[in-house]
Amino acid sequence: MSARTYYLNADELEQAASAYRTYYPQQATDTLQIADQACLNLFMVPYTNDLTRWIPMGDPVDWLYNPSLDPEFTWGINRHWHMLDLGKAYLMTGDEKYVETYIRHFRSWCVQNPPPEPPMPYEEATFFQLPGPWRLLETGLRVQSWISAYAYMQRSEQIDEAFTAELLVALEQHAVYLTSYLGQTEINHAMMHMQGLFMIGVFYSEHPRAPYWRQLATERLQLCQYHQIGEEGIQSELTTHYHDASIEMFGTPYLLGRLAGFPFPTAYGQQLHRMTTFTLAMIRPDNRSTAIGDSEWVSNGRARVAMLGGILDDEHLLVRGEVSPDFLWMFGAETFEKYKALQQTELVDVESIDFPKTGYYMMKSPGQHLFFDAAPMGGAHGHADALNFEWYWQRQLLFVDPGRYTYEEGYWRHYFKSTAAHNTIMIDGVDQTAYISTQAWAEPAAACQTLRREKHTNYELVDAIHDGYMRLDDPVQHRRWLVMGKQVPLLIVVDWMDAQAEHEVHQRFQLHPDAVARVMTTTDSNAERPSDVNVELTDVHEMSIVPAVQLDYPQNELSARMYWALATSGEQSSLEDPDHKLHIVSEEGWVSPIYGQKQPTSIIDAGIRSHGAIGIATVVIPDDHRSDPANVWVVDKLQFNSDQGLELVLYNDTSQLQVRVNEQQISWNLS
Repeated sequence: MSARTYYLNADELEQAASAYRTYYPQQATDTLQIADQACLNLFMVPYTNDLTRWIPMGDPVDWLYNPSLDPEFTWGINRHWHMLDLGKAYLMTGDEKYVETYIRHFRSWCVQNPPPEPPMPYEEATFFQLPGPWRLLETGLRVQSWISAYAYMQRSEQIDEAFTAELLVALEQHAVYLTSYLGQTEINHAMMHMQGLFMIGVFYSEHPRAPYWRQLATERLQLCQYHQIGEEGIQSELTTHYHDASIEMFGTPYLLGRLAGFPFPTAYGQQLHRMTTFTLAMIRPDNRSTAIGDSEWVSNGRARVAMLGGILDDEHLLVRGEVSPDFLWMFGAETFEKYKALQQTELVDVESIDFPKTGYYMMKSPGQHLFFDAAPMGGAHGHADALNFEWYWQRQLLFVDPGRYTYEEGYWRHYFKSTAAHNTIMIDGVDQTAYISTQAWAEPAAACQTLRREKHTNYELVDAIHDGYMRLDDPVQHRRWLVMGKQVPLLIVVDWMDAQAEHEVHQRFQLHPDAVARVMTTTDSNAERPSDVNVELTDVHEMSIVPAVQLDYPQNELSARMYWALATSGEQSSLEDPDHKLHIVSEEGWVSPIYGQKQPTSIIDAGIRSHGAIGIATVVIPDDHRSDPANVWVVDKLQFNSDQGLELVLYNDTSQLQVRVNEQQISWNLS
């Protein structure tokens, strides 16, 4: 074998284990728990990080056992990620039971799952093989688990020549399989196929075919970059999760090649570097990343930036990122501690940034991050979320993306991908793009077009349309513009639906679970408004407008008030116009911070049944109760007309703000 067959040598791995227990004591405890349960043939549900539920897999382990209807369970178990925990547990404790379990599981898997014969049909091997131990994706990931665990345990007496020979035979079988079926380089799976093949070619470098394995993997990874990374450096599936995961999948072979003396072309590293612009732009002030499509709330984009900084040996990226346990196990304790100290003063970007060719917009100011989605769906992992947005203000995520929850076909898969689960408009109770199955959408998919983008010192505006509802019997075009205040905390959401016939329109706002929502008005014009409006209204005169919804966030001492105005074809309408009532309700919804887990939240739904064109304007004013009460802004005027013209007047103890916005221009006057 070559001098360097893994990212760290044995001494460096032992130092990493010591640092792991020092800097990440809870994760180290979790690792030991996962490893101890694995010794008993108990596994956690893949992807969930749920350490309260353990699945008995039999003795010996039945690698095809699946207690769920989700094929991802079988696929996840057959990636053997638990072997990484076994290896780390061995490094932390020196306990040989973890090595014994690693060898036992490896051998039982090989006995139960010999290479398939005769050869499988291409589609089955590449994408949809059931139950799936030899699907190309699992094949590429499993060998990485085997090799990493071997490196962690290499000083154990059980890792002898006999076992090493067994491992090399199995790796050769996997390399032959990975070179027999070549997945499409337009799809992210191909990265993981070739990531595993390249790792075999480095680890088993004395094999006669190793140069071919490395060359093929290098060339196909370059093709993956060509097909999957767009002009603006964004991965083609247009989801945060798969974009950030692609950084690692492209990056680890590049690093391993550099360490082992098999470097990738310079252009490959440059393409990798381009991907960080989007990752950095998506990071909110809470250091989490906005979830798009099949993504999760727990994603930490700065960790990916630091990882890529280490891969590219780029100190600028290392300082802007955030070291993590993965960084520690890849670069060692010395590098980890150096950059952990340097990162303590790094701040999140507060400059707005656009990706107009893709259709993503990040409107930012200190403490504020508003993401607006006017991009294509992005494929199977996309959601029916055209013109969706997410808003983080001060210390709180106010309006959220739901996450992904599951890939298992059924009600919940559709729910989390549906238009109703996003902060956008739903018409006639159907999705913007028709749902077919967990990995398939009908055609054509909703397409977006950005019409305006304005950036000013006091505010920012983005204006876009989508055609998803043009497929209805009476076609409807949805146009939305968002105005975000900077010096004055304010969000204006204007939705205009051009139609001829009658439609049921719902404007949806998905709230963070921390929110306590109260609907403060009623659509019954004869009913009285509640008297317990929890808003400081000092010196409010009789004409001031009462909010329709009050949102409170007790944990962060924040609140927000929501106001609505209507415009229909013909004349000005009010919330209580008996012919055009806007029904505002708070209903139960769901969010999923991490795969496999969901929790209840609230959704604010403003719904109306109307004939012809209709506009719904929403004004949201957040309040920070830790600040000066004089900064509380009061709505004095809110009007919306059939010419798509909105006028808003706010005031506080010292100032007045007048905003006029229509389909062509905006004026913003603070006096």
